[in-house]
Amino acid sequence: MNRINRIITLKTILTAFIIFSTIALFPNENKRIGVYPFIYIPGMFDNGDLLNKDNQLVVTLNNENGFYFKNYFSNDTGDTRRYGEYKIDCSSNIVDSKYERLSVANLIGPTRTNISLDLMSDRLFAFIRGRAPKFRSYNALINYKGNDYGGFFEINGEKIYFKGLIEEIWAKYGKKVYYRVKNNRNEVVLEPKKDSAFYLNENYYFEDYKEIKFNVVAHSSGGLAIRKYLGLCEKENAVIHINSVINLSVPQKGARMLYDLKGGFYNLIDETIKRFYQNIDNGEITFNGKEGELTFSYKELDEETNINWLKGNSGRAKFLKGAIRDYILYFIPFDGLNNYLGTDPALWDLHPSHAFIRTLNKTGIPNSIILINYMVENAYSPAFKNIGQFLRLGKNDGVVDINDTYLDNVPNFTELNIKNVTVEKANHIPMPYIKPLFELRETVTKNYPFLKILCKKAKNREDGIDKVQAVISVVMKEMGLELDHFLKHENYSVIDYFADNPVGF
Repeated sequence: MNRINRIITLKTILTAFIIFSTIALFPNENKRIGVYPFIYIPGMFDNGDLLNKDNQLVVTLNNENGFYFKNYFSNDTGDTRRYGEYKIDCSSNIVDSKYERLSVANLIGPTRTNISLDLMSDRLFAFIRGRAPKFRSYNALINYKGNDYGGFFEINGEKIYFKGLIEEIWAKYGKKVYYRVKNNRNEVVLEPKKDSAFYLNENYYFEDYKEIKFNVVAHSSGGLAIRKYLGLCEKENAVIHINSVINLSVPQKGARMLYDLKGGFYNLIDETIKRFYQNIDNGEITFNGKEGELTFSYKELDEETNINWLKGNSGRAKFLKGAIRDYILYFIPFDGLNNYLGTDPALWDLHPSHAFIRTLNKTGIPNSIILINYMVENAYSPAFKNIGQFLRLGKNDGVVDINDTYLDNVPNFTELNIKNVTVEKANHIPMPYIKPLFELRETVTKNYPFLKILCKKAKNREDGIDKVQAVISVVMKEMGLELDHFLKHENYSVIDYFADNPVGF
C-alpha cells in the first residue's frame, strides 16, 4: 500500500509539473496581469496645451516609438493589451491631444489660469468615474471648455455613450458590456439589471470593469489632486482604479515657499536693484519697443528713471519696493486675464498649514499603489535658482523644496511601495505663457498710470512707457530671465526630465 501511495504521489507531482511547464512555455494570450493606460495630470498654471503628438512626454507615455510602449505595453509576458485600436476621447480637447494609451486631464480650461485644489480634485473624480463626488453637481463640475468628459463608441452600427474614463475603457475593451436606452440614446451601465441589453467585445481586455486601472503621471499640484481623489474614493467605499502614481516634484507636505511669498518678491526686487548698480558702468538692456528695437545703458536709466528710488534701505525705498511687489501680486493678472497671483486659490490651498494639506496628511494611501517620486535638488536655469534663493528654499527646483516632496508624514508611510528618483537639475515647470512677461509692452501700457512712478524724464507717454519697460526688462535680466535665451537654452523642467528618463514599474 505504501508503495502504491508513493507511486500516486509521484504521478501527482509529475502531472502538476507538466501542467505548470505547459503554462509557462505556452502562456494563455488572454492572461490578465496588469497593463493599463496613462493619465497625465498637469499642475499649476498648466492645462496641457503643449502636449501635441510630438511632445516628448507624449512620445514617452503613448507613442509606439516611446519608452512605455516598448517596455510596458509591448511585453513578453503574454499580456496582449496595447490599446492601439481606439483613441481615448475622455481627455483634453485643445491642441492635438487625443491618444491611444494616454489621457490628458485638462482640469483647468482652455487657457493657463488656476483653480482651487478642491475643485481640481472634484473634477478629476468626475473625469475618471463619470459622476460627481457626493454632494457635488456633475454638470457644474464639467461645465467648462478644454476637456471632454464623455463620448461615444460605435459597435454593430450602434452608438454607445459613456461618461468618464472607466466607462470609456469598459465600452471599448470590456468583455460583456451592458447598456440602457436613456434620452433616446444607448448609455453604458457598469452595474446592470438582468434585462439590460449588451454587446460582446471579441478582443476584450477586461472581464469585469472593476479590473480597470490607470497609471497616473502627476506634476506639482496634480499629485495632490490624485491624493484627494483617493481620499474621496475611500469615503465612498469605491474601487480606486489606480495602479501607479508617478509624482513629478509634488509638494506632498504643502509648499513652504508660501510661508513668505510676499517677502520673496520683495527680496527679488531688492536683489535685482543691487545687481543693477553693481553693473552700472557696463550694463545695458535691449528690448523691442513700439517702434522696434531699443537699447538703454544702465547709466541712462539711472539718470532718466527713478530706479534709484528703489536703491538701499531708506523708508522711501522700502515703501516703493513693497508697493511694486503688491501691485505685481494683486493688480497685474498673472494669466493675463483676471487671476492674480496674490489671491490665487491654488496657492492658498498649497500652504502647509491649509486644511487641504492637513487633511491629506492625515489620510493614508492604499499600499497596493506603486509610487514613484521624482525629486529635484537644483533648478536648471539661473532664473529659477534665483527664485528659490529669494524664497529661502533649501534644495529646490525654483518653486518646491525637495523636503516637501517626501511622503514620510503619510500615516501608513512604512507600508507604502515608494521609489524615489533624485533629479540633479530641472526647473519646476516649463515656462508658462505668463502674459505680463510675454506681452510686457502691453502690460506696461495698461498699467502705466501706476508704473509711471518709475519714470523721471519722459518726452511723451510713449517715451515714458519705453523707459518703464526698460526698467522692468532690467529686473528680469538681473534675476536671470532673458526670455528669448531662457526659452532656447534653459527651459528644461522636471516634466522634461521624466520624459527623457522614465522608469519601469
